[in-house]
Amino acid sequence: MKKALKRFLVAGAVVLSLAGCQKAAQEPAVATNAGSEEASKPKETNDKSITVGVSLLNNAHVFYNNIEAAMNEKAKEMGYQLIIQDAAGDGNKQLNQVQDFITQKVDAIVICPTNSAGSKSMVELADAAGIPVFTMDVASDGEVISHISTDNYRGGELAAEYTVEHILKQKAGQAAVITYAEIEGCVQREKGFTEWLSKNAPDVSVVDVQNYSGDQGKAAEVMQNMLLKHENLDVVFCVGDPAAVGAMSSIDAVGSNVKVIGFDGNPEGIEAILSGGNWIADIAQDPSAIGITTLECIKKHLAGESVEKLIPIPPRVVDASNLK
Repeated sequence: MKKALKRFLVAGAVVLSLAGCQKAAQEPAVATNAGSEEASKPKETNDKSITVGVSLLNNAHVFYNNIEAAMNEKAKEMGYQLIIQDAAGDGNKQLNQVQDFITQKVDAIVICPTNSAGSKSMVELADAAGIPVFTMDVASDGEVISHISTDNYRGGELAAEYTVEHILKQKAGQAAVITYAEIEGCVQREKGFTEWLSKNAPDVSVVDVQNYSGDQGKAAEVMQNMLLKHENLDVVFCVGDPAAVGAMSSIDAVGSNVKVIGFDGNPEGIEAILSGGNWIADIAQDPSAIGITTLECIKKHLAGESVEKLIPIPPRVVDASNLK
């Protein structure tokens, strides 16, 4: 009887062990069904090295180069491992990068979406795998843990304020906007500019708003079109420095006196402002602060601390007076 009982207990233990292995193999499917809850839960970090997957919108833009440099430096300080990829403005490429991050089982994912609309699917994939997602610079239409970016609406307001303080001092004249309709942050810059003027300087007419879709060459064409349509145009607000570079090429080509206000604070903008040409001001972002704040936000979340859903980084006006 004792031997028979012993054999029965051993057999039962083997069955339980096999059942446990089967359950472990099925766990990813369970995580898929309850993704949003899993992604919002802090992971057990202990002394394990944290790995963060980062997909940047386009490394051809110096703004993202600066974000990447700041993140790499901060990650060394924190002991984090970064996997940084360049989406090169391609939504499909970015989707593949996020899928690779999920396969690699990173602890968190950071996305600078190539397009605000439609990036929800990437967020949902990571969410289903239980990986928290954060966005930088460009907001997603998906539900992320936190979005860290320039206070874009305020930046547009600053450009409008500068317009009436330094260009259209009589609070009357014509303005135009070269926008980037695919990127929500740039749309907010446009809105900040036009809405501030509407409320505070109604005699300044925004006579044209055209989209350059992030293409510097297209910005030059847009500016040409604006100059032909509006002979009395005084100033153009460009929601990104690449748009301002394109606009300036057309303005210089015809010897126009239209003034330009850019947005980014990139080296080409600073150089143009200091040269004394028609590009007279820029709304400068702080890419280093965006990258560093994002990693700090990830650390808090993984440690179980609450983080703000939106973390705005203040922009500032730069012109010849404060760049000297």
